[in-house]
Amino acid sequence: MNWKEEYKRKLVTAKEAVKIVKSGDKVGFGFPRQPYALNAALAARSDELENVEMLVEDPRIDDGWLHPEKKKAFSMTLEFFIGPTMRKYTDSKEADYLPVIFSMEPKIWQERAGERKDLDVYMAVVTPPDEHGFCSFGHNLWNKRTCAQAAHKVIMEVDTSMIRTYGSNYIHVSEVDYFVENTLTVPQEKLDEAIANFSPQEQAGLREIWSYFTPQQRAEHFPYLMKDTSLIPSYRRIFGIGEIDPRLKAIAENVKPLIHDGDCIQVGVAGVGSYLARLGVFDDRVDLGYHGEMASRGIGNLIEAGVINGRRKTIHKGKAIFDSLEGFGPEELEYANNNPLIELYDAEYVVNINTISSNANMVAMNTIMSVDLTGQINCETTFGGRMINGTGGQPESYIGAVISPGGRAISLLYSTALDGAVSAIVPRFEPGTMVTIPRYLADYVVTEYGVARLMGKPVKQRAEELISIAHPDFRVELRKAAQDFFRH
Repeated sequence: MNWKEEYKRKLVTAKEAVKIVKSGDKVGFGFPRQPYALNAALAARSDELENVEMLVEDPRIDDGWLHPEKKKAFSMTLEFFIGPTMRKYTDSKEADYLPVIFSMEPKIWQERAGERKDLDVYMAVVTPPDEHGFCSFGHNLWNKRTCAQAAHKVIMEVDTSMIRTYGSNYIHVSEVDYFVENTLTVPQEKLDEAIANFSPQEQAGLREIWSYFTPQQRAEHFPYLMKDTSLIPSYRRIFGIGEIDPRLKAIAENVKPLIHDGDCIQVGVAGVGSYLARLGVFDDRVDLGYHGEMASRGIGNLIEAGVINGRRKTIHKGKAIFDSLEGFGPEELEYANNNPLIELYDAEYVVNINTISSNANMVAMNTIMSVDLTGQINCETTFGGRMINGTGGQPESYIGAVISPGGRAISLLYSTALDGAVSAIVPRFEPGTMVTIPRYLADYVVTEYGVARLMGKPVKQRAEELISIAHPDFRVELRKAAQDFFRH
């Protein structure tokens, strides 16, 4: 049977495809573009299923998985990312969280089989097959191929609006059990009609995000944004949309001297990192490389301009390496479509300490939430231990950069949190705060007030460095706390 005949045989409706799920199964979903038709079809089976465990990362649409009437059918386990949609469930403890890093997934699924339940069914979104029968995962590969290979059954939702990219970003028709075709579209006139009853402020926010997104991203995100407009600030922050805070410009100026010609960089999406490229941090450098989990807006433009050309990279010379292009703007995604300069590989490879550290002069730049005076770094919880997000790829990116020959890890944060009410630099972490990066790996910390250089310095000197970049309103109490902390 050739692949075209096989594809036709495997093409079914979403309702038919999800019949493969049985009570007691573990079902995984690709992200961030979830298979919405499959999601809805599975959620509709809540009356006939029991104890189905959903393994998801930062789901953008909630089909009522944990609503009271569906709790008998579904439970939720989140990994890597939590995101604004699921945060209410981690707050209420209805959803569980799996602490894991991307490069450990093969060990979990392959080496430790039997120590946790297998992945029974995996669902994700792909492009239509090419002339050889290979579907692409588009601009978001992440760990989809790894999970599809580990799962007993695989269902793919086919979206014709997705781009294709180079690398290992593909799956063959023969590796999939069922296909469901579902291309998402949200025409402009539908937006005008849909937001007509929102407040002027909400309409302005939705239009701003609409103008930033690609057609696929609009279709992916807007159904939920229009259901819950309280997420507009989160989306603006995650994607770096809107006016640029003056503090960001100061942070960008402080980062500039830490970047050298020929460096291989990684810039985190969300928070401060989303703005560095657009603020010109890298414009005056030459022969930069890129190797990272994601890329913020502006990185694609730097590749196109030749600022990021990979000439001095140790591995993958001349290529920019990612496992997701989620942070790219619309014109950057168009540039990335079928562009051999940009390659996507499995997260287990890209976000792997060994791979990252193989590039000399690797520089990881990521936003953090808080740091204590000894150099412990928190990227997951707000004050008091509330889970805001998972680790993503930050621990591996950080460690890989630190141990790279000539490498550096740069942690970015505003000096204050909660609208200036509290310092993001604290004497000690409160109980429940997660330590994402331990103090013995602490490197550079940058706020709008300067750069703290922590590596190789004892804790007293670290405290002095961090206090010097804290907000002036909190320096006196931080010094007092440091004196008490280090008193003989």
